[in-house]
Amino acid sequence: MAGAVLSGMFGIGGASVTTPGLRLFLGASPAIALGTTLPAAIPTAAVGGLTYGRRGLVDWYVAAYICAAGVVGAVFGALLTKWLNLHYLMIITGAIVLYVAVATIVRGGRGTEATPVDSEVAASEEEAEEVAAAASSRQNPWLVLAIGLVTGFYSGLLGVGGGVVMVPCFIYLLKIPIKKAIGTSLIGIMVIAIPGTIVHALLGHISWPLFLFLIIGVIPGAYLGARITIRAGERLIFVLFGSALACFGVVFIVNEIISLAK
Repeated sequence: MAGAVLSGMFGIGGASVTTPGLRLFLGASPAIALGTTLPAAIPTAAVGGLTYGRRGLVDWYVAAYICAAGVVGAVFGALLTKWLNLHYLMIITGAIVLYVAVATIVRGGRGTEATPVDSEVAASEEEAEEVAAAASSRQNPWLVLAIGLVTGFYSGLLGVGGGVVMVPCFIYLLKIPIKKAIGTSLIGIMVIAIPGTIVHALLGHISWPLFLFLIIGVIPGAYLGARITIRAGERLIFVLFGSALACFGVVFIVNEIISLAK
């Protein structure tokens, strides 16, 4: 439930919480913890993504490119789990997440409270930013494809939806407003998680009983998370998103250092 709420709020698939949870509380192996979260990410992302989509908070052009490249990357990433040390990969992931978390919190903290007049100006500026971001994305399809390929590879390799990569890339590279970045990310996660799920299932990395346990509460949790973010202010979203990323990064790093020390 918590993972689904965070997925809907921040477009990160929920696996950043679920994977460490399976390792810490249920003692699942790294492979099972990584693989089992992927099929659970599909309905979670679908509910959240469609909720954003109904509010016009999905860039469907970017989503299409992300999905096309992401499914290819996801297959290769999932296949590599047979040979790579997943403990070290999780530590690297945690370090990257912490870096992005700090940058996101700093960006949110630089904002100021808006007066009614400022709010109107901000709304106009945000609309202009959306138009500019859409134009930029269409002028740089190779960049969008590269983001999709890296996201898919990361998703298949580490068993996460890929939103931890997508949302920061959308915000900082494609200049997409944060709410639309989150909504677009969820649509990408919904599709990218499918090939990764298939490969991990063939490799025996999915515990279907655990999967059934995880999907309890997914639909209401993802819907609730999406509704919270849609209604929240942008500055608050940046700070909360960065804080959530920081927590995930610390959990990833600490959990895997403990595992390696055993």
